[in-house]
Amino acid sequence: MLASDEEGATLGTLQFSLASDIVELVVLTVDEVFLQTFRDAVGGARRLWHVPSADKVSDLLLAGEVGILVLDVQTVNETPSVFIAQIKRQFPDLVVVVAGNRDAETSLAGLISAGTIYRFIHKPMSPGRAKLFADAAVKKYAAQRRRVATAPTVKSRSQPHRGALLIGAIAALGVIAVAAWVMHRTSDDGPVPTYATRVARPIPAETLLLTQAAAALAANRLTEPAGDNALELYLKEQARNPLGKQALAGLAEVRDRLLARAENAMLEERLDEASAAIDTARKSGADDGRIAFLTGRLAKLRERVKAAQAALRMHNELPADSGKVPPLLTLAAQRIGEAHLIDPKRDSALFYIKEALRLDPNSEAARRAEDDLTMRLLSEARGAIDRRDFAHASAWLEAAKGITARANIEAAEASLTAARQQADAEALAQLLKNAAERLQQDRLIEPANDSAKYYLLTLRNLAPGHAGLASATQGLGIRLVAKARLALELRQYEAARNWLDEATGIGFASPESSSVQHDLDTALSGQKFLANVVAASDLTLLKSVQPVYPRKAELSKIEGWVELDFTVAESGAVKDVAVHAANPTGVFENAATSALSQWHYKPILRDATPHAQRARIRIRFVLPGESVRRLGR
Repeated sequence: MLASDEEGATLGTLQFSLASDIVELVVLTVDEVFLQTFRDAVGGARRLWHVPSADKVSDLLLAGEVGILVLDVQTVNETPSVFIAQIKRQFPDLVVVVAGNRDAETSLAGLISAGTIYRFIHKPMSPGRAKLFADAAVKKYAAQRRRVATAPTVKSRSQPHRGALLIGAIAALGVIAVAAWVMHRTSDDGPVPTYATRVARPIPAETLLLTQAAAALAANRLTEPAGDNALELYLKEQARNPLGKQALAGLAEVRDRLLARAENAMLEERLDEASAAIDTARKSGADDGRIAFLTGRLAKLRERVKAAQAALRMHNELPADSGKVPPLLTLAAQRIGEAHLIDPKRDSALFYIKEALRLDPNSEAARRAEDDLTMRLLSEARGAIDRRDFAHASAWLEAAKGITARANIEAAEASLTAARQQADAEALAQLLKNAAERLQQDRLIEPANDSAKYYLLTLRNLAPGHAGLASATQGLGIRLVAKARLALELRQYEAARNWLDEATGIGFASPESSSVQHDLDTALSGQKFLANVVAASDLTLLKSVQPVYPRKAELSKIEGWVELDFTVAESGAVKDVAVHAANPTGVFENAATSALSQWHYKPILRDATPHAQRARIRIRFVLPGESVRRLGR
């Protein structure tokens, strides 16, 4: 039966299902063609649930006893390997089948080899190939359930993978061994045993061997490199201890991973790779039924390929009128049914039909086959265009050139061009929308790859003349300059400079930005001037006025000092007097400031031109009977 695609209906149905009511397959995709292909493959024999977004997968898995997840990597916004690892941590018994292109397979190679991903499907695919993958996943899930049913009852619903148990146990042994080694002390005469080393015995050789084997298995070094792979290390341990449970469990895990690798290779028709994996798995232990089954399947696939090659050789050797076209068309029909329309290059429907037409250009049957293939290629191209998979669409159309009417190709190419233009326009509009949203959120320049600046610069690189770009850039520039003005008012000069640099970086300029720049330069210049303070004793004093000793301080017999900063103007006059320090505070400051403001210095010349200079002086106050002294610092 097929479940409803309505999200609410799906989850509601599952919430009321019985525990024994097993949901067979969950397909996470937004690709309607891919989804329909899987539906056609599954038919009414299995339940199939469709989930269009990754955030709903966990809800669905928690709601029902889901055993199989079919994941289209194009649907996952985050890194697929991260998403798959998270799902497997939450549902360790879940059988995960992933679909995508060659690049996705390469990026997920580690998870495929480790068995985290049970199978990888190349898109596009035929219902026949989809059925093979679905049946394999169902068998895998059924085998897991049988193992769980025969295992001793435990409290947890989900059992950890036996490989994980093995690795954990051996890792624990390794930790104990390393701890015992570390707790030795060394003296001039050699190791001195502590209490810990007297209790912990030397590390057994078998423990080291198992630790190495577990490490190799964890790193998925199944058969390479020589001498440091899981298979060889576990076989060595088994030779030493034939009944050792850890070695037997490790070899079983190696065999499972090798056979999974073989099944994947056969589904993709990489027969030599499959054969090598099966032979290696056989060396790991008992030749069980699964190895025999896969060996039989491999033999059948080899026979089919051999028959196809023999037929092709025969056709090449026979004269043109010997009736060798029908077998070629039979092979072409088989390849069409298997969705091998253009690949592999010399074993595809396109190849066999071209061979048939080469042998007999007037064959009506070959022409009909060519028409059928043309329709399939154009259909695949249209489907890829609808999915906005433009790379595959171009490949299908390129293959169709020369075997279909030019008008059909031109119409399809026009659709492809229009779809690309529409997709580009939508992408550019989305960039502009993202920039506007980030402006509202005040995310002007951070994060680096998700800010208003990032989206506007990306839009500018893709479409410099895009309508709305200038206005949005103007809005961002105004906000950046406003940030600079605020930082300037708060005397955060470095921040103000950075905001102005950001505005300049996007090409923004305005009277306000010029004003802020001028005010910032003035503030920085003043800050630099105030920071350059010389001792008053280094200056030439022309006129001074003695400070008046405060009457109250005199009566109280209080003495002290005041340290003052001041500016010697271009004329030599003293101005901008400020108290730097005083002891005691609040007693002599006014008297010192009043006196210093009346002093006069010789103007300071630089390049024969008078310049203002900041200086510092300390004036001391001593009770009458002693002179009031002034000391420059």
